[in-house]
Amino acid sequence: MTEARTLKIKTSLARQMAQPGGRTLADVERRANERLERHRDDVMTAVAGTITELELVVVAAAPGSEPQVYRLASSLLDTAGFFDTGPLYEAGYSLCDVADRMQTGGVWSWPTVAVHVQAMRLILTAGCQADATSAALLAGLRSVAAKARQDT
Repeated sequence: MTEARTLKIKTSLARQMAQPGGRTLADVERRANERLERHRDDVMTAVAGTITELELVVVAAAPGSEPQVYRLASSLLDTAGFFDTGPLYEAGYSLCDVADRMQTGGVWSWPTVAVHVQAMRLILTAGCQADATSAALLAGLRSVAAKARQDT
């Protein structure tokens, strides 16, 4: 009976990784963040456009447009999530949660959606800063969301 032999194959990638030099993880992360930061203005413009779309949906309040609220709010989260948007992200998440619960529970409240959208507009206009004003807005959204959860 022959014994099994283990062969260690060294790939070209393994050889390259073993060579000294290259970039450190901190350097790679710094460079990636710098490149991402170049897109901040474009992303915030897209976020503002999404909030405008939400405002138009709320003003119209057309029957059957309820699913658009969740779609737009989740799109906002997808976009804003690349940057530290703090209270804006939290307000958007709250809107997604409330819209989902209202849609599945069958009790839709446009005023609840309007309050969330107005809060997101105020937070965006203030530069997405976590301060006393945004904290008060988020506290208000939490109580509106709690009421919406009770109604469903």
